[in-house]
Amino acid sequence: MELFALLMKMKISPVALALVSLFAIGTSTLCAADSQLLERAKKEGTFLLYSSMNMPDVNQLFDGFRQRYPFVAPKSYSTRSAALLERVITEARAGKHFADVIQGNAFTLFLLGKRGHLEPYASPEARSFPDSYRDPAGTWVAAYLQLNVIGYNTKLIPRSDAPKGYEDLLAPKWKGKMGLDDKQYIWFDGLLKVMGREKGLAYTRRLANQAIHFRSGNTLLANLLAAGEFGLLINARPDSIDELKQKGAPVEWVAPRPTTANVLPIAIARNAQHPNAGRLFMDYMLSEEGQKRLSAMGRTVARPGIAAANPRLSQGLEIAVNDPGMAERFDQVVELYKQIFGVP
Repeated sequence: MELFALLMKMKISPVALALVSLFAIGTSTLCAADSQLLERAKKEGTFLLYSSMNMPDVNQLFDGFRQRYPFVAPKSYSTRSAALLERVITEARAGKHFADVIQGNAFTLFLLGKRGHLEPYASPEARSFPDSYRDPAGTWVAAYLQLNVIGYNTKLIPRSDAPKGYEDLLAPKWKGKMGLDDKQYIWFDGLLKVMGREKGLAYTRRLANQAIHFRSGNTLLANLLAAGEFGLLINARPDSIDELKQKGAPVEWVAPRPTTANVLPIAIARNAQHPNAGRLFMDYMLSEEGQKRLSAMGRTVARPGIAAANPRLSQGLEIAVNDPGMAERFDQVVELYKQIFGVP
């Protein structure tokens, strides 16, 4: 503040003041990182990220990171979360440790943590996140969320008639008019958690009698909803619906209370070859700057106080985090889901 007061007395132009302001912000952010961590990261010069995000999104994050820390050249490998799990475990068995940072769904990171493939790291940014978005063992922190909402076709269903929550889906008028992915195991387990197991099982058995149209794949189902194949999508991703809506599709979504969410965390790999550069990237991804960049990419970020691309995603939602420990009960959950909904 003293610097700005002095510049004002010197009658520095507004443009110059703006440049000083940007410099001050950048310097304070850089200095916020531990100086020893910065020096060690400089010596390592790179890190390898294993991620379930698509490459364009990873590259956007890397662009922001390089602007902040130009002395680190990040690299990445991108695939599905399940494939990441298998790859890390296979490499570890062979005595190879390529990944420095791992980002995927909570179930993958839960299993990697249980098997000793993650390194605890107390990121200074982690304290800004709710406890439910952090691993109790201190290995991972949620970077963003996948929310489970109800989608509907606005040409087939007037907004005034759209369901408000899951109980509304049991109405006779929706029979034969709803779609659902035939592998929504995580969503299913989340419902049992928020409703209570017995009530949740009773509810899903009644829902299964609604002549649901089953298909495979969230993207396919969202497109079928937009095309009018059915009027309601029982479990939709709000970002997918918003993207279709921006392209002119007649779709909208409503958030049940509570809205269940899958968390997608980030963590440091055990035996990482570039752990300090990796920690610097983890800090960046969890920072306000990194979270704002993620939000601008259409992700529902986990850090409170960051505005979402769609204001509805950051206002008034009651979020219940799905249990990452489902990874250990996966086979039982799959069997129960298939039994109740009658899918192969």
